[in-house]
Amino acid sequence: MDLTDEHIDCLKNQFKIDEVLNSIDYSFIEILGQGGQGVVVLTNDSTGIEKAVKIMKLPTSGGRANRAKIERLKNDIEFCSQYNHENIIKYQLYGEYPNDGQRAQFLYAVMDYFPKNLRDVIDESESYSPEQRLNYLIQLSKAIKDAHDKGIIHRDIKPENILIKDNTLVLTDFGIAHFKDSNLTQANDLLNNRNYLAPEQKNKGNATTITSAVDVFAFGLIINECFTKSNPHGKGYPLISDYYPFLFELDDLVEKCLNSDSKNRISINSTLIEIKNIYQNLKSELEKIKDSFTVPENLPEEFTDSFINELLDKASQDIYFVTNDRKLIENKGKYNLNYRREIGYSVTPYLRDLTVRTYILKLCQKKYNHEMDYEDGPSLKSLDLQNASDLQLYDRLVAVLEKYNACGERLSGNIRKYFVNSLSYHAEEILEFIEDECYIDEKILENIEDAPILWLTIFILEQDIEQTELIDNVDIYWDGTISCLDNLCSSPLLKKDTLFDKKKSKNIKLICQELANRWDVSYDYLDDETVRFIFANEHQFENFKDFARNKIESNRSLWLDFNDDIIQKSRVIDDEIILDLSISWEIDLLLAKVLGFKKIK
Repeated sequence: MDLTDEHIDCLKNQFKIDEVLNSIDYSFIEILGQGGQGVVVLTNDSTGIEKAVKIMKLPTSGGRANRAKIERLKNDIEFCSQYNHENIIKYQLYGEYPNDGQRAQFLYAVMDYFPKNLRDVIDESESYSPEQRLNYLIQLSKAIKDAHDKGIIHRDIKPENILIKDNTLVLTDFGIAHFKDSNLTQANDLLNNRNYLAPEQKNKGNATTITSAVDVFAFGLIINECFTKSNPHGKGYPLISDYYPFLFELDDLVEKCLNSDSKNRISINSTLIEIKNIYQNLKSELEKIKDSFTVPENLPEEFTDSFINELLDKASQDIYFVTNDRKLIENKGKYNLNYRREIGYSVTPYLRDLTVRTYILKLCQKKYNHEMDYEDGPSLKSLDLQNASDLQLYDRLVAVLEKYNACGERLSGNIRKYFVNSLSYHAEEILEFIEDECYIDEKILENIEDAPILWLTIFILEQDIEQTELIDNVDIYWDGTISCLDNLCSSPLLKKDTLFDKKKSKNIKLICQELANRWDVSYDYLDDETVRFIFANEHQFENFKDFARNKIESNRSLWLDFNDDIIQKSRVIDDEIILDLSISWEIDLLLAKVLGFKKIK
C-alpha cells in the first residue's frame, strides 16, 4: 500500500503493531492492507522468511453485537488454523495480545505471504493466459466445495478475499461465514460488500435461511469478471465469448450461477466439474497446436528457450482462437486486425496453393456469371476443345493449376468447368491475370506471409476457404517474428483499441522521411491511419511521378495500383500538391516498394 509515514505511524499506534510483532519475535516490513477491524502486515520471522500477520482489534465495550463480533473473529482464527485444504488459508500461529492474563485487546494470526489477490489478476488479466485464469477458478471452486461439504457458507466471496502466489490460490477471511450448527447468524445480518451479494442476501430478515447458493452466485460473478473485467449485475453485461470466443461455454455456466432463484442455481459441485472440463479440453487442444509448430535451428541468441516457449504458448492460443470463432468474418469490425503483430504467421504450401486455386475459381465464376447476365445469352460460343486455339487456352490453364497443386480434384474440376464454359476472350482475360506471377504474388501470396493472425485468418475466410483448414496449416513466420522481438507483449485475445505497433511505426517513419528528403516534401500524421504529404509545387510532384514510373513501370500490376491509389489521389490546393495516404496499404506496401523498402517481385 502507498501510505504516508504519518499514516503508517497512526496505524502502528492504533493496532500496536510493533508490540504485537515483538511478542512473537517478528519484525515489521510494511503494511499490506487495512480495514475497520484490523490490518495485515508483511513481516520477517526469526529466520528471515516473509510472513503476513493479521492483527484484529477487539471491541472494548460489551453488548450482544460486540460479543458476536469477537466470537466471529475467534471462529475465523480457529477455523483457518485447524482447516487443512490446499486452497484455504492456513494460520500457522495465532494468539491474543496482551496474553498476560489481562483482557486481550488484539487477536493476531500468522500466515504465508501471498503477494497478490484475485483483484490484481483481474486488473492485470492481459498478463494471465485463459488457461491460468481457468486454473485459478478451479482452485477457488475446490475451496468453496470443500467448505460447503463441511456445512460452511462463506458469505463474503470477493476477489479481495482470494489470495494468490504464483500458481496457488487460497480463499481467506471466514470472519462472517456461517458455520454449521452455529447460532451466531442473526436474521437481520447484512454484509457491507454489496457487489457480490446474491439477491436473497439483500433482503433483511432472512440471513438465517440463506443457503450455500449465495457463494455460487458470487462465484458466477467472479468467473465473468476474470475474463471481462465487468461485474455482471443486471442485464446486458458483457459476455465472455465477446472477448474469448472459444470460451463460450463459460457464459452458460455464469448464467446458471446467477439464477435469481437460489433453488434453481447450479451447485458448486457441478460448477467445478464444468470448469474442469472446459479447462482440460482447452489445455489439450492448445498442447496439440503447440506441438505442431516447427522451431527452426540456429535461431538468433535473443530467442532463448523461455522466450520460444512463451511465443509458442501465445501462438497456440492465437490459432485456437481464430479456428473456434465461428462468426469471425461477420464480427470482424470488433476485432483489432493488428492483434499481436509481434508474432508473424504464414501458411503451409498446401493452404498457399489452395488459396490461389480458390481465387482462380472465383475469377472464373465471375466471368461466367457476367456472361449469363446477358438477356439473350452470350453472342459467342464457349470454348471448343476440338479447336486448336481453344485447346491451347485450356492447356495454359492446366499449366497454371499444376503450379498450385496441393488440393483436391473437385476444386480443380470446378475451375475447368467454368473456364471451358466461358467465352474465348474471357478465357484470355482470366489467363492474363493468373499467368502473371507478380499479380498472384501481390494479390494473394504476399498477403499470407508475415501477417497478423486475425488479418491472415479473415483474408483466408474471405476467399471462401473453410475455417477448419487453418488449424493444421498456419505456422509461425520466424523471420518476421525476429524483427518484432522488442515489441513482444501480453495482449488480450480481443482488443478494440487499435494502435499500429512499434515496428510498423518505425518503418512508416523511415518511408516518410525518405520521400521528404528526396523531393523536399513536408508531411504530417493526420491520425494513426493516415499521413498527409505536401509537395510545394507541380515540378516536385512530376519528379516524384517520373521516378516511380521508371522504377515500377515494368510491373504492370504494381504500377496500376500505384497510379490508382496514390497518383490519382493527389489534390491541388493553392499550387501545392496534397496526398493523404493510408499507412497500411498505400505507404506500407506501395510507397515502400517504390522507395526500395520492400522487394518488388
